[in-house]
Amino acid sequence: MNTLLNLRIAALATLALSSVGYSQSAIANSLFSQLEVDQSRYVMVASPYGGNLHQLLILKQISNARPCWSESGSSPTTINPLLLEFDFTDICGRSTDSNGYSVRVGSEDLNWRYSFRVVKRNNDLHLIAASNVDRSAPELLIARTRGLTQGFAKFYPEPGWRLAERSYQGSSVGHIYLTHDQSLASLNAAAIASRPVSSPVPWTPVATPVVNTPVPTAPVVTIKPAPIVSTPQPVVQPAKPKPASKRSWWQRIFGR
Repeated sequence: MNTLLNLRIAALATLALSSVGYSQSAIANSLFSQLEVDQSRYVMVASPYGGNLHQLLILKQISNARPCWSESGSSPTTINPLLLEFDFTDICGRSTDSNGYSVRVGSEDLNWRYSFRVVKRNNDLHLIAASNVDRSAPELLIARTRGLTQGFAKFYPEPGWRLAERSYQGSSVGHIYLTHDQSLASLNAAAIASRPVSSPVPWTPVATPVVNTPVPTAPVVTIKPAPIVSTPQPVVQPAKPKPASKRSWWQRIFGR
């Protein structure tokens, strides 16, 4: 009876957390703890939707009445969600969004501050947790499918990552943690250190070819001197002296 009451209190506390602000993480840390689980009873799945997109789906085998999924192949491992073929109540558990799972690192609930995304990178599907508060914070790589597919595929967790359950006073409340023992600061530092560093491309000066462009030579124009045209000057003939008029005898005598 006390266990049932505690679970109800925990459920109400979880619901109340969704209506508070930044203090949500601190409240969750004070209320909840982490319960280790058998990893073989769970599977993280890249679930297809909207064509070529995927999202995180977590399946849990609650009882052994019927298998909840099957696995086949590798790189990637295909998941067949068998629970869709029967009434899986009390047999299988299914978590499809942030109401059913969240990130917990270094005993700290990240809650709404981080959200999950499935992205296609390097011929692989990566499950990452990205900050909703600080866009400059590095992404946390949690798992990968080890190959591409358009269907259901199994996520393989990265070293240090595992599944756990949220507990209240030692009892599970049904919420799943994707958890790591290191603190958020340590994981961020490791993520930054693992980023590929682009090597600077050495610069080699390229000699510019010298193009000798012939300069057109101005044609030599020989200017011939203009011919000197001698204009013949009219020859002035000296005036012929007029012959002295003969004076009459009268003029010679009287001077007239």
